[in-house]
Amino acid sequence: MKDLMKRKTKIALVLCLPVLGMAIEARADEARAGCQHVRGGVTSTVIPSPNDPFGRALNNVDGVLNGASTALITGFGQAPAPFIVLTATSFEVFVTNGGDMLTATGAATLTPVPGKPPGEFTENTTLTVTGGTGKYAGATGTITLEGQGHNVFGGPGVATFNLIYQGSVCGPNIKGDKD
Repeated sequence: MKDLMKRKTKIALVLCLPVLGMAIEARADEARAGCQHVRGGVTSTVIPSPNDPFGRALNNVDGVLNGASTALITGFGQAPAPFIVLTATSFEVFVTNGGDMLTATGAATLTPVPGKPPGEFTENTTLTVTGGTGKYAGATGTITLEGQGHNVFGGPGVATFNLIYQGSVCGPNIKGDKD
């Protein structure tokens, strides 16, 4: 019985090593291809936007994309009855402190937080990178944002969001991650 367990353990290790090697190689390929893992935080406030019918947010960004961003809401999905989840689309522009600009389109889902007052939501957004300028000219990739929305129905200056972002951005001007 003991020998059988040793044999199964060895087989499992032999099967796992190639998978681990492929994961390490995939990360190295990403770095060689000019990809960068991005991560950080976003603090967002809904701002007055008379020319943007669905609204706009102004954001402070820290982490890899350190700087500022804006999110223009381009549409809302139809909420199911009874109202449970809100969906929205957006156009996002990040401007880093280094002067580079990254653009993306977003698909967001906002879910009410059970037991909290109306207007408290969790947010899950997927950004599809569409390009930019400087370092991000010709960029592609995907970034996810997750976090909380507060006073979402409060309007400009009242509705805020605290989000964490992470993802991968690739392009001809991006140097790969060192880690």
